[in-house]
Amino acid sequence: MGCASSNTAHDKEELKKLNDLAEINSSETQSEQNPIVHQIPQNSITSSPSSTQIGVQSKLRATLLIQRWFRRWRAELEIRRRCTWTIFQTMEYASENEQLKLYNFFNEIISGLPDAFNAMQNEKNDQIESVEHFSKLSNPDYVMIDPDYNGPDLAFPIDEKQIKTLIDAFKDKKVLAAKHLLVLLAEARKHYMKIENVQYMVTSIAGKITVVGDLHGSLDDLLMIFFKNGLPSADNPYIINGDFVDRGPASVEVSILLFSLSLLYPNSVIINRGNHEDVIMNKRYGFTTELVKKYGVVANRISKGFEGVFRVLPLVTVVDNSVLICHGGLSDITDLQYINEIPRHKYASILRPPSKRNDEGEDEIDLIEWRQMLDLLWSDPKAALGCEPNTFRGGGTYFGPDISAAVLDKHKFKLLIRSHECKPDGYDVVHDGRVVTVFSASNYYEAGSNLGAYINLGPSHKPQFIQYSATENTSQLPLYSRVSKVESSALRDLRTKMFANQGRLQAAFENYDPEKTGLITMAEWTESMNSVLNLDLPWRTLRAKLVEQDEDGKIKYESCFKDGALEGNIANKQVTETIYRQRNILETIFRLLDTDNSGLLSREELRAGCELLAKHNGSISLSAEELDNLVDTMDINKDGEINFNEFLESFRMVDNKFASTNGAV
Repeated sequence: MGCASSNTAHDKEELKKLNDLAEINSSETQSEQNPIVHQIPQNSITSSPSSTQIGVQSKLRATLLIQRWFRRWRAELEIRRRCTWTIFQTMEYASENEQLKLYNFFNEIISGLPDAFNAMQNEKNDQIESVEHFSKLSNPDYVMIDPDYNGPDLAFPIDEKQIKTLIDAFKDKKVLAAKHLLVLLAEARKHYMKIENVQYMVTSIAGKITVVGDLHGSLDDLLMIFFKNGLPSADNPYIINGDFVDRGPASVEVSILLFSLSLLYPNSVIINRGNHEDVIMNKRYGFTTELVKKYGVVANRISKGFEGVFRVLPLVTVVDNSVLICHGGLSDITDLQYINEIPRHKYASILRPPSKRNDEGEDEIDLIEWRQMLDLLWSDPKAALGCEPNTFRGGGTYFGPDISAAVLDKHKFKLLIRSHECKPDGYDVVHDGRVVTVFSASNYYEAGSNLGAYINLGPSHKPQFIQYSATENTSQLPLYSRVSKVESSALRDLRTKMFANQGRLQAAFENYDPEKTGLITMAEWTESMNSVLNLDLPWRTLRAKLVEQDEDGKIKYESCFKDGALEGNIANKQVTETIYRQRNILETIFRLLDTDNSGLLSREELRAGCELLAKHNGSISLSAEELDNLVDTMDINKDGEINFNEFLESFRMVDNKFASTNGAV
C-alpha cells in the first residue's frame, strides 16, 4: 500500500474521552456523598457563627451542589452524545467496508471469466470514455418531453435567470425533464474534459472563496448556504468539495444546480470529485435508485450521463498556492505533480484500479496511480503519527500529523481543507491547525445529529466557519431534547443490527453459559457483541441502554432481544434473520445485475447474472431450460420482470426450504 504495514487498530481517542467523562461523572457522584463544609475556608467559620454567616454557608452549599449537579448532568449528556455519534459513524463505515468487499468479490468473478467477456467490458469502457459515444448517448433527440410537462426549461448558454427558475422549481418539487438533463450533462462533461486534475484559484479578486463540504443530496442545505452566503458569481466564488450525491433525496437537483452554476461561472465554481461520485457507490447508496424513481425508463441513459461527468471532475483545488483542497486526504506517497498527470477519465469507480491488456494478453494495473486517486478521495486524518491502511472504511489511509506536515511542506502549502467525515459541529481542526474538515450536510444521521458548515477563506488563509441547521424545528429544541432524539435513532439502528444477528448473538452468549442460567459476565457480553457484530463500540457504556443486569452485576442476555424478538418457529427466525442481515448486500447484488438501472431485472439480465456465476463456480451447471425455470420461479407476479421484493422473497423461500430439509422445527 505504500504506507507503514502496521496492524494498529482504529484510533481510540473517542473511547478514551468517553471513559474520562465517565470517571468525572463517578467522582462527582462520590464527592456529593461527602460533607461540603470542608470546602469552605476554615477561617471564615467562627465558634459561634452568626445568622448572617449561617446564611452565607447555606448559600455556598447550595451553589456547590448546583454546580456539581450541573457538571455531572453535562458529563452524562456528553457521554450520551459521543456514544450516539460513535454508533452512527461506526455503522456507516462498517457499511462502506462491506460494500468494498462485495465489489471486490464481483470483480474477482469478472476477472476470472473468459477473455471474450473481459474484451466486451473493456470495449464498453472505451465507448463511455469517447466523446462521440457520450454525445450519442446524451443526444436529446432520443428522448421526448411529455406534452403535460410543467417543470422548468433549460436553454444554453445558461444565465442567472434560469438558475433562479431552477431553484424555484425544485422548491416546488418539480423534476427537470430528462431531455434537458441529458443536454446539461453533455455540456458539463465537455466543460470538465477541458480542465486539468488540479485547479487553481485566488482570493485576491473577490476577497474570499467559499468552500462547501459534503452535501449528500440535501437540497435544503445547499439552498441554506446560498441564502446565507449568496449565490455563486464571479464576485462570490465557490469550491464544492465532493460527495454532493447519494444518501439524500435530492441528489439530482443538487447536481443540476451545481453543474449549471459551473457552466455559468466556469472560473468561479469548481467541483472536486468525492468518493461518492462513483458509479458503484451510486448503486449502493441511493443515487441510482433516485434516478430510477424520477426518470423511469430513461434512467439508464441519464445514469450513464452522470457517470461520464463524474469521471472527468477535477481532483484537487489549490488556493493562492497556499491551501490544498481535496475530498479525502493525503498519504505518504501523495504527489501533486503526479496527480495532475493521471488520466482521471479511466476511473468510473475508484474502488478498483482499471486494467489494460498488454501485447502478451496480460492485465496491467498501475497501482501507484490508483493509490494516488484512492488516497486522495478516501483517506482520513488520525492523531497518531504515521500512515496506515484505512481498514475502518476499507479504502484510503489514516494519515498522522507528521504525514500532513511532510506533504504540505513539500508543496509549500500552509493548510489542507478536506471533507469526507461528518462532524457534530460541521467542522473540525486537527494536526496543529493544518488540517481542517468541513461537512455541509446538517442533520446527516438524524434530525438534530449535527450542524452543517461551510468555510469562507480570505487572503489570510484563516478559515472562517459558518454553521447552520436546515431543520428549523430541530435547531430550536433544547440540548437535552436534541441529544435524546438522536440517541433514540442511533439505538434503534443498533438494535436493528442486533435483531438481524439474533441467532448468532444467542449462540455466542450461550457459549459462555453452558448451564443455561441466562446470565453471563459483563466481559463475556462485550466480547460476544464485538465478535458477532464487528462494531468497535463502547459496549460497557451502552450496556444500560441495551440489556438488563441482575443484582450481582451479571448480564441477563435474553433481555437484549426483548424489544424486537422474532416471532414464529426457529426455521422462520433463521430465515428472517439471514435476509434481514444480508438485505444491503442483496440490494447491491440486485443493482449490479440490473445493468440498465431500471429498478427491475429482466429475464436477460438475470440469465446473464446466473451464467456469470456458473462460469465462475465450476460446481454450478445450469442448462438454458433450467435458467428459464429459475427466472419463472423468481417472477412471482408473472409480469416478465423481477423487482427487488421478488428478489428478496426468492432468497427467503430457498433459505426456508433449506432449513426445513435440515430438520428445523
